[in-house]
Amino acid sequence: MLDLQRNLLTTLLAAGIGVLVVAGGVIALLMGRPDLAAIEPQGSTEAAEVQVDVPQTGLEDFSAYSAIIERPVFFSDRQLPIVEAPGDEEQMAVDEEEVEEVQDLKAALAGVVITPEMKLAMVSDEQAGKTFVLREGMSLEGEQAAWKLDVIQARQVSFVSVDGRQTDLELQVNTAGLDAPAPPVSTSDASQQQDAQPQGQQAEQPADPRQASEEARARAEEIRRRVAERRAQLRAEAERRARQRQEQQDNNG
Repeated sequence: MLDLQRNLLTTLLAAGIGVLVVAGGVIALLMGRPDLAAIEPQGSTEAAEVQVDVPQTGLEDFSAYSAIIERPVFFSDRQLPIVEAPGDEEQMAVDEEEVEEVQDLKAALAGVVITPEMKLAMVSDEQAGKTFVLREGMSLEGEQAAWKLDVIQARQVSFVSVDGRQTDLELQVNTAGLDAPAPPVSTSDASQQQDAQPQGQQAEQPADPRQASEEARARAEEIRRRVAERRAQLRAEAERRARQRQEQQDNNG
């Protein structure tokens, strides 16, 4: 139930709305729908032609100033210079002169780091005397900036120049510190060497062949350990340089 004493304002608003609705209905019934077609505009609906007076600028016709074009004041002979458009052959010659010749790539591949997230190549610029850590799509700096790193592989990278040339750099592995494997010795040669040696020297040779195989295995493990340490060192150096380059880019940005 609507309490009229507590909701007096709501009751008055509802009553006013009802009165307006009833009054609108009565007016619509009394007046009916308006006939829009019977309403005609009063007067003429066409735009009148009005003559607009152009303000006087004090200047004569354009033909009166033709002497400025025929005898320009900016040339000593008061004549316009005749400039001929270059032909196709001349334009091609000019374009060829504008293209700067790209020198051969003078660099060496110092290392490659390939992870699931990124690929990095350490390239030594022999002309600038610096080593750069590059990703695919990055270019060298300085005088060899025309060369861009295109593809990075496990032991090889490919560079492409601005004029379309391609140069491959292979990873050079330094094996100077590794011991060369001993040449295989046949059974007949071994028996001849044993016969030629004195009995005292023959006694110094290891009687157990397993000892020699263990020494070879230990030497191979040492070589693998050195290679793994070198790879880890190169990978850490590449990641450090990549972080420094990214920090420099963030600071510059």
